[in-house]
Amino acid sequence: GVALMVSAPGLVVSAQIADRDECQGTDVSGERAAEFLRQIRQACSEAHTVPHVRIAIPQVISSHAGLGSGTQLGLAVSRALSELAGERSVPVETLARRAGRGLRSAIGLHGFARGGFLVDGGRAGSGELGTLVSRIEFPSHLGLLLAAPPQSTGLSGPAEQQAFASQPPMPQSLTGELCRIALMDWLPGLIEADFGRVSNAMYDFGLKVGQFFEPAQGGVFAHPRMAHLVQEVRSRGLNGVAQTSWGPTICLLCEDIRAAQEIVNDLSGDHRWSDCRFVLTEPLNRGAGVVLS
Repeated sequence: GVALMVSAPGLVVSAQIADRDECQGTDVSGERAAEFLRQIRQACSEAHTVPHVRIAIPQVISSHAGLGSGTQLGLAVSRALSELAGERSVPVETLARRAGRGLRSAIGLHGFARGGFLVDGGRAGSGELGTLVSRIEFPSHLGLLLAAPPQSTGLSGPAEQQAFASQPPMPQSLTGELCRIALMDWLPGLIEADFGRVSNAMYDFGLKVGQFFEPAQGGVFAHPRMAHLVQEVRSRGLNGVAQTSWGPTICLLCEDIRAAQEIVNDLSGDHRWSDCRFVLTEPLNRGAGVVLS
């Protein structure tokens, strides 16, 4: 897997010791946080008793949009509870195990811990976490634009599990090609600050993954409007575009934030895309932070 942590949309979780458990949040984040809390309590031993807590989530990442919201929320709740229980510097692997995350991919765990641009080498065994083979700083001057259609979500839960179960094993030839793109084009392009090379690698990698999962998600891109949007921006010479996870969100890579803002202005003024959600964001080259008060 390949991933980049971004600054927005971001997640903020506030937790304090209380007389009873209480979880409040927008979207479905409150319910999801309560479920993570139950899982963490079951996973912790008596030696690490989790106190009753009041959890508030004033800032959320949209659920089931392909942005890893579940993993980040689960890790954030797990981290907050460990801090309140007096545990410091708990490894992210332990936090994930308690919250029941990282079972399929560890890329979100590595991103939570370190931020930046990450390459996950996968798992050697069924009970192991994926190995982080590379983590580098993503150039901060590059502009990033997230786009998503209104009122649409990607695969999640049982539907996602069924999609994976119905897929044949990925051919070694495809795995090899993805490795080649990541390690011989994408990473060197970032290190050399070669915008064109990075853009092409981003699109090529996403295209090949999308073609493999096309039967499960209904197309190379999960949402037909986003597929048309990709064609539109590429016709303008913007090559760095790819779907995030199951989508429907797509990410566009621009030479700088000004270029990204110009794209937003153009698309927002076009009736074909004016109702879509656009988020200008930046690379996040650090892990999750904890503020004690």
